[in-house]
Amino acid sequence: MTTSSSADRRRFLTHSALGTAVAAVGIAPLAARDAEAASAGRISAREVAILKFLAAAELVEADLWLQYEELSRRNASYRAALEDVDEGLSDYAIDTQEDEESHAAFINAFLVSIGEQPVNLDPFRTILPPPVTGLRRTGRLTNLTRLTVDTSYYTRYRGIGNPDFGASFAQIATIQNQPAIPLSNATPARQLAGIVQVAAFHFASIEQGGTSLYSQFLPFVRHPDVVRILAAIGPTEAIHFAHFRQSLEGIRGFNSGDGRLVVPNLTGGRREARRVMPRPCAFLRSGLPRCSVVRPTAPANAGARAAATGLVASGLFAGQSQAFLNAVVALAAAADGVA
Repeated sequence: MTTSSSADRRRFLTHSALGTAVAAVGIAPLAARDAEAASAGRISAREVAILKFLAAAELVEADLWLQYEELSRRNASYRAALEDVDEGLSDYAIDTQEDEESHAAFINAFLVSIGEQPVNLDPFRTILPPPVTGLRRTGRLTNLTRLTVDTSYYTRYRGIGNPDFGASFAQIATIQNQPAIPLSNATPARQLAGIVQVAAFHFASIEQGGTSLYSQFLPFVRHPDVVRILAAIGPTEAIHFAHFRQSLEGIRGFNSGDGRLVVPNLTGGRREARRVMPRPCAFLRSGLPRCSVVRPTAPANAGARAAATGLVASGLFAGQSQAFLNAVVALAAAADGVA
């Protein structure tokens, strides 16, 4: 859930007023006594804010993965196209949806168990998916028809650089304003092949962002239950990413001809996708040895506001209401400790 554009982040945060529609997601102002709460063994207001943002993020993930799951189960053409990239890709999508749904349900239930309001995004399920076999015609939080996917994670994990130390990374593919799901049942086979390659890159992009998000929150929580939640759920995001990153081995390339979808062949040559283990990189501070780690994990690059801005910049919320965007900003700011 990272973004490659700091300008997009500034515009998003500037034009979204904090506090609007906050009641819809159950967030309250941060308490001034977090240190006292920690010393008394209570869950602090900051920790509650972090859990609420993670609940919202998991609800968003469950929503987008549900669309992929429905197509993987009930649209034979889409499933076959996914399996042409990786024979397990459709099953991975189905399993991931179940995982993300369980994360959202658990975090919300935990919030209720400690006397907090759960996060409810149901009023914002307003985006109708395309009329395609397999997709239920019901309102969604997310839009999978106009994605701009940041594919820099591909080169980031293959290199020795770390964005937390100022490193930047090239895009392995150009994916601008593209569908990751078919727009109609009449989608030609070649076009569908391009669509599922967008989806394959999007799968990995979402999960590597979630991995960084959970990791960067860990230094800011103290309560044992909250630490265990973050430390136990976060690694499942990394497991998802590892599978989807490996699936890119089956990407054979695609060119839409208009420059908006250009995907190289990753099955061989210097861009071959088989090298999937994260290379050691600079970590924590200069002077220490390189280490194979999740990156980024600095709040500026992987925090809640960075994650929210990255999702908006990707087009995932195209067509959503301003009230929804305002609510997400409020949750993100509180989780980052700036509300």
